[in-house]
Amino acid sequence: MSDKKRSITGIYIWLIVLQSILYGIMDVVSKQAYQTMSVYCFLFLRYMLAAGIMLLLWGRQILTELQTVSPSHYILPGLCMSCAFIFSNLALRFTTATNMSFIRSLSALIAPLLALVFFGQRYGRKEIILQLFMLLGLYLLCAKGGLGGFGLGEAFALIAATLVAGSLVFGKTALEHISPKTLSFAQTALSVFFCGIAALATGTLQDATYAFSLRMLLYLVYAAVGCTIMGYLLQNVALAHISARQVGIAQCLYPIATALVAFFVLGEQLSFTGMIGAAIITICVLLENV
Repeated sequence: MSDKKRSITGIYIWLIVLQSILYGIMDVVSKQAYQTMSVYCFLFLRYMLAAGIMLLLWGRQILTELQTVSPSHYILPGLCMSCAFIFSNLALRFTTATNMSFIRSLSALIAPLLALVFFGQRYGRKEIILQLFMLLGLYLLCAKGGLGGFGLGEAFALIAATLVAGSLVFGKTALEHISPKTLSFAQTALSVFFCGIAALATGTLQDATYAFSLRMLLYLVYAAVGCTIMGYLLQNVALAHISARQVGIAQCLYPIATALVAFFVLGEQLSFTGMIGAAIITICVLLENV
């Protein structure tokens, strides 16, 4: 890889690092918000607010593109992104957060497999070695001693990981036809639909009354602006310039960001084993750009 190409790639990997930091903060925010408001109601309001802001900022461009581009170009990555959150939260009902965090992070390893199956994109020996070490790092960081069996919750988490990987692989193709802004809106709009159905099905939509408190409103604004609008845009802009595999590997920094934020805000301590895992993941991300 030439120095110029390495430098350009590094810029877009840093966008994913920023996304991981935003999502790491969101984990702590969510932990606080879910003590008052149900998960699916919060997600529904979050995506509603984000979609409304996107239309206010870029409505003309988004609507024009949606009218001129075939839905087949963006519907699949949109469905993958929106349904991933549904299965992630379903998984948490049947398994521990530790198991969920580890299996959900496997999206970085699933993405290149999907790219190989659907688009014939092969990867070399270096990428295989990095992915094996990434798996070890994720195991040490998230599992910290082993998974507690494989049941319904773990199955839902694996589905969520596959859907996240799909949003990367198919999103890369979608960005050949639409802008990152429009793809982000399509993903958000579909999330509104599915999270709304989940909130209605669980009878938790009435929790929306809690949104009138200042603290909950701030949680929703951060989730909508920081994580949905900025998070989706950072991912889609990066995908337009680097591979889904590179994005997936950089996103493995997300659990590290969560651990750091939880340490400073909630006083949660990362074990020595977890620190080793975090170090392995960080080294793998750095080596990806060498």
